[in-house]
Amino acid sequence: MGESKTVFSKIATLKVKNGTYMKDGVEKNRYQEIGVLLSSPHASQLCIKLHATAMSEPKIISVFKDDGVELSLNRVEKQAESGDDTDWENIPF
Repeated sequence: MGESKTVFSKIATLKVKNGTYMKDGVEKNRYQEIGVLLSSPHASQLCIKLHATAMSEPKIISVFKDDGVELSLNRVEKQAESGDDTDWENIPF
């Protein structure tokens, strides 16, 4: 019998801000997609796949969760208080 492989699914798109533009008189941010976030079932393993750039081939980056962080595909729950008071819900991107 063969070894079973983990099946990863795309759960997010990774983008960086690379400028601004005007729409209806309002300045908007312009973003460039640089990769995707992949997850195994139940989010037990995460990987980032970076798209190829002019200087490299596509790369896969493993993501390691911090201690005390539990992931679900719907939200991130911190079990231990980290002292980080960043308001992640209101980041403008």
